[in-house]
Amino acid sequence: MRFKQLFSRLSKKERTLLYASAIIICFASLDRLVYQPIVNRLNELDQEILLQENQLRRNVKNMAARESILNAYSAYAAYALTAGSDEEEIAGLLNEIEGLARKSGLSLVNMKPKPAITTDFGKQYPVEVEVYTEMTELMTFIHGLHSSKYLLRVKKLRLMRRGSRITQVKGYLLIDKTVIQ
Repeated sequence: MRFKQLFSRLSKKERTLLYASAIIICFASLDRLVYQPIVNRLNELDQEILLQENQLRRNVKNMAARESILNAYSAYAAYALTAGSDEEEIAGLLNEIEGLARKSGLSLVNMKPKPAITTDFGKQYPVEVEVYTEMTELMTFIHGLHSSKYLLRVKKLRLMRRGSRITQVKGYLLIDKTVIQ
């Protein structure tokens, strides 16, 4: 009742001012309580969407790079097979060397496996090999080593003439098998 009495005593100009003030207060409170939280939330969602889009672009680039890495890796996948014990690897290496020597017609005089060497990317299994052979057979043997399905490389090669024939050689080779781990 008091509000009605107070309202009835106001002049027309004061009532208009009161209505205008009430309307402004309603709009301000609507702005603060409804509109601003909605706009802020929409801005947050826009920022989140931009972040997710950037992350998605990076992921798409990474997936493309992953595909190219997998394609490059597939060429070396056979070399990255799980390795057995050192003894098994050395035995396999000796068998491979003997098989290649037989194929090339080479006569092996001596084979001495050395201890395995651990490197940053795997292990190396060196073997010293002594041979008596013709030069052409030796070249065939070295080519067979380098084209083997294993990572075999001749690290050292020392040749001496054997007898009076120039084509007969006595050779010492240091052959390494690399196992990627």
